[in-house]
Amino acid sequence: MSKYSREFKLITAKKCLDGKSSYTLENELSISSRQIRYWTQVFAIHGTNAFLPNSHASSAKTKLQALKLMWTNSWSLTHTSAVLNLSSPGSLSIWLKTYNESGFRGLERSSIGRSPMKQQPNTRVKPDSEMTTEELKEELAYLRAENAVLKKLEELEQAKRQQTKKRRK
Repeated sequence: MSKYSREFKLITAKKCLDGKSSYTLENELSISSRQIRYWTQVFAIHGTNAFLPNSHASSAKTKLQALKLMWTNSWSLTHTSAVLNLSSPGSLSIWLKTYNESGFRGLERSSIGRSPMKQQPNTRVKPDSEMTTEELKEELAYLRAENAVLKKLEELEQAKRQQTKKRRK
């Protein structure tokens, strides 16, 4: 989602094309003059179709085509982004960096968002009748230790409550 609406970008670009300086608009709107000049360039190329969503970021093939268009025409990142009606030149910059580091494979869409949680190993609990005597003893020792810890925790909580009661009195 864009920080500024499409209508706002169109109005700002029209003002700049009508002769208002990007620096004047920068002071009025608190937006960088570079951003305003980019919007103006996109609007000058695409007119009312500017800032519409496009599918350039959908595949590695289209990203590579965008980079080749820039290279063959010796265009800047900004001009190429404006011609392709991208949301910002930063997208193309990231594609270029990724391509230079990892080649075509780097342009392929990676998963977005957080990585999934690791699956916990599926430990199946055997019924008591299938457990050996040693396994039963181990489980009993574990359960006794767990019970002792829970009892101690309860004792500590009770002691804490009693101290707070004494302080209130």
